[in-house]
Amino acid sequence: MGKRVVDIFSCREGDKLALNVVTDSGTTVVTEGTILNKYLIDKIIKMGIRKIYIYEDNENGNMDYIAFKKEYSKNVDAVKNILTELAAGKKLDLSLVAEISNEIKKHIDQKDNIIKFLSTLKAFDQYTFNHSLNVAFYSMLLGKWLGLKSTQIDDLIKAAVLHDIGKVKIPEEILNKKGKLSDEEFEVMKKHPVHGYEIALESQKLSFDILKAILLHHEKENGSGYPLMVRGDKIPLYAKIIAICDVYDAITSERVYKGRMSPFDAFKIIEMDGYELFDVKIMLTFLQNISNYYIGTDVVLNNGDIGQVVYINPRNISYPIVKIGSDYVDLLSNKELKIVSLLN
Repeated sequence: MGKRVVDIFSCREGDKLALNVVTDSGTTVVTEGTILNKYLIDKIIKMGIRKIYIYEDNENGNMDYIAFKKEYSKNVDAVKNILTELAAGKKLDLSLVAEISNEIKKHIDQKDNIIKFLSTLKAFDQYTFNHSLNVAFYSMLLGKWLGLKSTQIDDLIKAAVLHDIGKVKIPEEILNKKGKLSDEEFEVMKKHPVHGYEIALESQKLSFDILKAILLHHEKENGSGYPLMVRGDKIPLYAKIIAICDVYDAITSERVYKGRMSPFDAFKIIEMDGYELFDVKIMLTFLQNISNYYIGTDVVLNNGDIGQVVYINPRNISYPIVKIGSDYVDLLSNKELKIVSLLN
């Protein structure tokens, strides 16, 4: 998608920023990828900034979204086939893994479509299959935001698609239990990365980087993870990326035992614990990039009001400014209010 420089006074609502808007002191106030609205345009004008970069119009945007939805469903079925065959004792179908990964990679420049679709997806009955696919999409985006090479992103996608394949060895009564697992059940669940590693290793054709990501995607920076309780630089890059995307998708998805939370709740939870559990650079790269894609989203607040997110401060991403009717409500100053769900 091409980009061009424009005068701020000629911008239209719906234009998409192609570069961060930065103050003279170097502070980013609106990030690349943000869809502009009247509130943001007025804010940029008040800051005295005259020129910004926007992306050229994409007239095929809606068609791309429709095509993405259809391909997503097809890929969910493909993931289901992989896991069903593994559960039946068959070997890992690497050709199907490659096919799914290539389909995902095709959408690497459709960040809006990916985030918009995954944010409103309702499919808790197929959570295991959707989750594998969702984590692969989020990991691909995060890999791109981190500046990974194309070949690295290829391996990262495959690792993310396969990160939970070890769950085929976990009893269904544990996997689909409604409610908290007992200590004994959780010990069984904690074995799935090892099971996944062993399944992937049998193929003898996956790179060691992919194998390590499958084995170590539940490790934590402070050594509190599993199965090996390694920490810091002992955790490989792909595992660190998948770890964050895994948690984010779990929090924002419908699950058998727990309802979805809003992305803003997810930001808060990840920020609260993430400085100890995740690689901070990777975590902040993910949060700062993904958060701006929710500007323009219609939301429901806990008091029943419906509004639209008009601004997300890069320094307080959990508390956006929401337009309700003709009023602008800053959730940072009104913490009794919170976003409980997104509207399609």
